[in-house]
Amino acid sequence: MSLEANLHLPSLDPYGEAVRRRLYIGTLGCGMVLLLFGWVLQRVLNLPEPYLQYVAPALLVMAVPILWWLLSGRALVVVELTAIGVLAAASTAHIVLVSLTAPTLPGAYPNSGPYWAVTGVSVLAFLALTPARAAAFNLTYLPVSLLLPWLLPATYTAPSVSGLVRVQLNALLVFLLVWGLSWFRAQYATQTKTQELLRQLAFTDPLTRLPNRHAVYPAVDALLRDAAPGQPGTILLVDLDHFKRINDRHGHGVGDEVLAAAGEVLRNCAADAGAPPPTVGRWGGEEFIVVLPGTAQQRAAERAEQLLAEFRAWPWPHGLQVTVSIGVSSVRAGEDFNGLLARADAALYAAKSSGRDRVVVHGYAALAAVLAS
Repeated sequence: MSLEANLHLPSLDPYGEAVRRRLYIGTLGCGMVLLLFGWVLQRVLNLPEPYLQYVAPALLVMAVPILWWLLSGRALVVVELTAIGVLAAASTAHIVLVSLTAPTLPGAYPNSGPYWAVTGVSVLAFLALTPARAAAFNLTYLPVSLLLPWLLPATYTAPSVSGLVRVQLNALLVFLLVWGLSWFRAQYATQTKTQELLRQLAFTDPLTRLPNRHAVYPAVDALLRDAAPGQPGTILLVDLDHFKRINDRHGHGVGDEVLAAAGEVLRNCAADAGAPPPTVGRWGGEEFIVVLPGTAQQRAAERAEQLLAEFRAWPWPHGLQVTVSIGVSSVRAGEDFNGLLARADAALYAAKSSGRDRVVVHGYAALAAVLAS
């Protein structure tokens, strides 16, 4: 499995399926209205326009099931590939029809409609296909579209020739602009993904996939800030019991499996109803930290006892029985992180010294009694 997959990086495609689906629905709806308007206008005015007479009705008929497919949330790739093929064929037919009627009309090349369709197909290809496939398709489709009028058996007047050249140059410029924007989009997505990967590497423990020490600091800082107005907050230090013995007896590979499983147990640490979600991180070695904002000391102790039970019941690899010791310390107004951590560490030491597999809540009298015993 790749490192990116192991870190569960989110998709960074700015043109994700949801965005593209909405874009296609809006564009298809507008296109259907325009086609219907053109077809009605052709019928009413009896215009000599073969495209509106024959091609537009066929496109309208095909657009209905495509719109239904989009609205029903079905696979987007089917619509995209179908639309690219249908629109490429329709735009090619439009070029043929317009080019063959050009000599009979006065003035310049009749209209730029076919090449607006060509640029639309090019944009759709860049949206729907990978950059390499979109480039391969367009580098085949665009030259054919540009050369086709010159290969047809039609005689153009001088204004028609200049009009056709102007229309084709405009289409080519739009295509190059879209291609450049697509390239920049691909570069941006790649750089963004790389930056996200570096951020994940800097703040994620690769073995347990939990936040590392650096990623936990902001959660503890927030806990200390909230203590000033009297908000409760607690941290738990969780340490695997006899972890060195596991490494010595079974090897470091098994030890890594145990650490990864411990990370999964802690990752399932859910928030209390109405309380902010906890932050769980690997503090170092076989030690983990749980930051519980909005949680008073008594409730934190109960949560710690629940964790003890979850660790005891977990199906550990190789039939091992793994337990943990937990030190609990609640934040005090005006306290810094070192003081909070020192009290949690002292409670953890007391849990270890008094037999392990237990929770010790920091309290001066009780803790002194444990340490003195």
